[in-house]
Amino acid sequence: MNERTAQYPGQIYNVSVVYNIYRIVLPLVLLVSSLGQSSTLLGALDPTLFVQVCTVYAIFGVIVTFFLPLGTVIVKSEHILTGSLIIDIFAITLLTYSSGGMISGLGLLLIVTIASGSILIRGRISTFLAAVAALSLIYSELYLTLSIDNPSNQFIQTGILGAILFTTSLYIQTLTNRIYKAAVLAEKQASDIIELEKLNNEIIQRMRTGVVVANPQDRIVSMNSAARSILLPALKPDEDQEEHPYKLPPALSEQLNLWKINSKRQPQPIIIPNSTRQVQLNFAFLTPESDSDVLVFLEDNLQIVQRVRQMKLASLGKLTASIAHEVRNPLGAISHASQLLRESITVNEDDKRMIEIILDHCNRVNLIIEDVLDASRHDDTTANVIDLEAWITGFINNYKSTHELCADIQLQMVTSDVKVKVIEGQLEQVLNNLFDNGLRYSFKNTGDATLLIQIGMENNDGDEQPFIHIIDDGPGIGEEDESRLFEPFHTTESSGTGLGLYISKELCEANQSQLVYGRTPSGKSSFSIFFGNPDRVMS
Repeated sequence: MNERTAQYPGQIYNVSVVYNIYRIVLPLVLLVSSLGQSSTLLGALDPTLFVQVCTVYAIFGVIVTFFLPLGTVIVKSEHILTGSLIIDIFAITLLTYSSGGMISGLGLLLIVTIASGSILIRGRISTFLAAVAALSLIYSELYLTLSIDNPSNQFIQTGILGAILFTTSLYIQTLTNRIYKAAVLAEKQASDIIELEKLNNEIIQRMRTGVVVANPQDRIVSMNSAARSILLPALKPDEDQEEHPYKLPPALSEQLNLWKINSKRQPQPIIIPNSTRQVQLNFAFLTPESDSDVLVFLEDNLQIVQRVRQMKLASLGKLTASIAHEVRNPLGAISHASQLLRESITVNEDDKRMIEIILDHCNRVNLIIEDVLDASRHDDTTANVIDLEAWITGFINNYKSTHELCADIQLQMVTSDVKVKVIEGQLEQVLNNLFDNGLRYSFKNTGDATLLIQIGMENNDGDEQPFIHIIDDGPGIGEEDESRLFEPFHTTESSGTGLGLYISKELCEANQSQLVYGRTPSGKSSFSIFFGNPDRVMS
């Protein structure tokens, strides 16, 4: 016996409900018809049996329809459903018999039962029901022929009706199988579409680019998480608009209207109100119609700048490889030759002075090459979220163990539980440079190589921004030098290359951080690193 389909219980239940109503209405209509007209054939042979069968059949229909749990027991159980349909066949057969047999025409009602059974039950069982109905009619006609005088010969009509029942069963089965296959395919396609929609929504929600759908009235229809994060400071719900309470910020709406006038125009970046975030805009119509909803793409300019700086550092790495090959090797040869010349006994004192100058400048150029190479010597290019207190504590311990000029480094936590997202190798290089400078200037000014490190969170326009302050006891930097502090090759010392702070600033900005110079309220020099929000820093 083939298994009935379970993909569409709703459709099966609908057919069952209609048939259950038919079960109730049919015997009641027959009963009323038999009582209302004396000339009818209904119940002509045995009126008492006809009334009893109609009554019991109607009660059976009411029980099945209203007292079982919404008829679902019958629909879900193939055996119970088969049994109920056989009861229908026997009831209609008894009604046909009590009305005088096939001559009453009630046997045709079995076609409805067989058709319904072929829909509700797939497989050979529906053919079995047709066989039961045909045999019941034949037995009824045979019993009538043997039990009454002058019976009408209706065997040919009975045989034709039996053939019709089998034909109906087979045709409905074939038609039902096609419908079920089409329904299964439609459900699979619908399921695939739903899964694809979920996948698309998941992808859109996880995009770092903000995506907003705006209607022609500049109302926000929907937006992803990145867009919500970018626009949240500027969004104010309109209580009069229940469906789309949020409207595009005026600056964004203005750029959108200009773009609608000239779609080839490149939208200008805007500053989100109540925020310091600068956003680059792009627009596209959701459908080809010009009055359709518009897709608005929002991209944080900090992320764009970070990509540019990463590309700059990558280009710098390629440049340094070329420098190492084209400059360092000849420089090494010049330095080596100068050292050999200095050791010669035939060189006079004036020439030795010239050789010393050559060697000093060779060493200076070599330091410049080393500093530039440091900007590209990073295997770890993945940003990680770190606990700043634990990470700095470990860094300070390692620094003290590898540097002699280090009398005391104090760590002060202004705020606890500070987390940042950075490339650890690049942060380590920045701090190495800042620590070296701070300790050196502290030692020159006070005779003690000391530093104070402060870690905490600072409120910046409502956004909590992590920071590190590196405070030294040096004399500080003059106003003229401060304006050029982070320029490449600018230095206040004869032995420096002027690249340390420049490279440190570039590395900070590559991590969406800022390196700035300032003074504490007591007048001490302080280099500060302000980190980006960990959720906004790109990995």
